Amino acid sequence: MPDCSGDEVLSDVAFRAVSDYLELPAGTHTVTITAAGDPNTVAFEGDVTVEAADYTVAAIGELSGEDTDFRPLILEDDNGDIGDDTARVRLVHGSPDAPAVDVTAASGDVVLFDGVAFGEAEYTTVDANDYTVEIRSDTGGNDGDVVADYDVSLDGGTVYTAFAQGYLTPDDEPADEPFDLQVVQDASY
Repeated sequence: MPDCSGDEVLSDVAFRAVSDYLELPAGTHTVTITAAGDPNTVAFEGDVTVEAADYTVAAIGELSGEDTDFRPLILEDDNGDIGDDTARVRLVHGSPDAPAVDVTAASGDVVLFDGVAFGEAEYTTVDANDYTVEIRSDTGGNDGDVVADYDVSLDGGTVYTAFAQGYLTPDDEPADEPFDLQVVQDASY
């Protein structure tokens, strides 16, 4: 991906890789994303407008474009200060073959996220704690089948993004990448 002067700013970015924040002036920028190692295979090229804020750009979809077209998902981050006893968490649904999901805490009837579909993202604020979170098929009662569960430790005064990524059935997909929940820290106070 080139910067505003046309220079490459990220290269050979692997699946599940997360970079540090990059500085980019506010305004409209032409962005080109190519397949790793193949600059002639353009996966995305277009103008992107950003304000003076923190953003996360997630590459979602499939380069093959068989089921879900590849695209950058541009999300403005909510990295504002929060209390020492709470954590702010954003869920980004980037799993092309997963249905809309509910995310619940296994320790009780706490619904963290409700009905988040592919390409969508939502924030929630929770008490700082260790959680076992359950990814479920979306239902009206948030009681769908659990497709995966993960242990997550959330520190107070911290902002996180949790990427739901990979495939529920990787053997049937263009990339053999199993479903996973990757939690990254965006900010800490």
